[in-house]
Amino acid sequence: MKTRERFSGLQRAILWALMGCVLLAALSLGANRPVSWTLLSVAILIVFVAQVFVDSTQRLPKQAGGLWLPAALFLGATVWGGIQLLPGLPASYTHPVWTTLGDVSGRISADPGQGHQIIMRYLCYAMVFWVAFRAAVATARAEMMLRALALASTAFAIYGIYAMAAGHNPVLGDDGQASVVTSTFVNRNSYATYAVFGLLANIAAYLHVVSGTRVNSENWQSFLRDMLERFFGGIWIYALGALLCLGALSLTQSRAGGIAGLVGLCVFLVSWKGEGRRWNPWLLLVVAAVVGFVILTSATGMTNRILTAEAGSGRFLIYPEVVKAIMDRPVLGHGLGAFHDVFRQHVPAEAAIGEWVRAHNSYLENAFELGVPAAAAFYLALLIITLHIHRGTVIRRRNRAFPCFALAAIATAATHSLFDFSLQIPAIAALFAVILAMGWAQSFPTRKPRAGRTVHNPVSPEPASTEPEAEAITE
Repeated sequence: MKTRERFSGLQRAILWALMGCVLLAALSLGANRPVSWTLLSVAILIVFVAQVFVDSTQRLPKQAGGLWLPAALFLGATVWGGIQLLPGLPASYTHPVWTTLGDVSGRISADPGQGHQIIMRYLCYAMVFWVAFRAAVATARAEMMLRALALASTAFAIYGIYAMAAGHNPVLGDDGQASVVTSTFVNRNSYATYAVFGLLANIAAYLHVVSGTRVNSENWQSFLRDMLERFFGGIWIYALGALLCLGALSLTQSRAGGIAGLVGLCVFLVSWKGEGRRWNPWLLLVVAAVVGFVILTSATGMTNRILTAEAGSGRFLIYPEVVKAIMDRPVLGHGLGAFHDVFRQHVPAEAAIGEWVRAHNSYLENAFELGVPAAAAFYLALLIITLHIHRGTVIRRRNRAFPCFALAAIATAATHSLFDFSLQIPAIAALFAVILAMGWAQSFPTRKPRAGRTVHNPVSPEPASTEPEAEAITE
């Protein structure tokens, strides 16, 4: 028993080290500089080694069994990215840029230097996923992760709003955009994704606490009193956090971020209701009040940008050219990280006023760099995880906030990736890996039911039931 308690304490220490690395990475411009993402990768490697040590002393949980297929697909795409960097491959595989330069040791990738760094980041995200998954298997630790994410995102929202109001961002310095909220990120679109994750995390934390408290009284006056006692007893901080994150999101004036946030919020509400469950009027009322407040007070800039968006904006001009460049090397790809240099020759004259470092569509950019087969494997891995998490929102009766939150975050990221590159920011990608791991670990069916008892919970969207409760899965 003492050995088990000792390793349980070590697992909590590893969890806090992981969350510290992932959340603090946002302070350094989202770890969007080589020195930042290198330090993040080294720190995560140390945490991962500690996790492997703990795993070597214990039997892996059954939730790990289904990870082999998405892990194989993800690592397969990453290995292919590494093969693209190797010299001495047949001339028919060599990228044309090497022939132009007269280099006989050409590679598939047109920019191996960038490729090495991206592979390092991909492996870092995989390690983040595993450590977060091992921690989130226990519901108590999953709760710690969710609450830490919610509180940290609220702090970043407060900082972003303060920096905009003060007209100066101490983290960004002169590079900051004083008229919009960017928090500690390099641009408003990237922070918009982070703000949506924070909004969803606060809502999930609030609902997890409320739905986990059972109220036996059918008297609505008593129910309302109990609700207010719980609200002012501490969970108000999550309601306030959701309001602040939503306000910060609207003040980014990010069109794609606003649309992605709306999609994520809708997915959360629909998955929380679930099949055969009643809508929770309290949840709908709170969401309507918060959204209405933001629309009336701070969303004017975002609304104007959405209404004045031009169909011929730069990114829509380059998308067809990206597709053409993909078809130049549909199987081999141009190499991880090679988009910036290779795409220069494909930029249409109408869009040449800007420097296209990114494709502003992560799906197209990955197909451009990895090739279609490897990119398909990469996204198939994410799709398998998504389908599993969606199943968790359907089959779970307890702790449903975790899979609902993860599914909503996936919907947000998938939507925003159609127009921007938020998941290519290391701090956001690492946080997304944590969310995926939490959702996966908490999406498995519960154990065999215990002896039943009558349950009534007006807070929960589920009707009163005399079915036996299931025990939550723990390690």
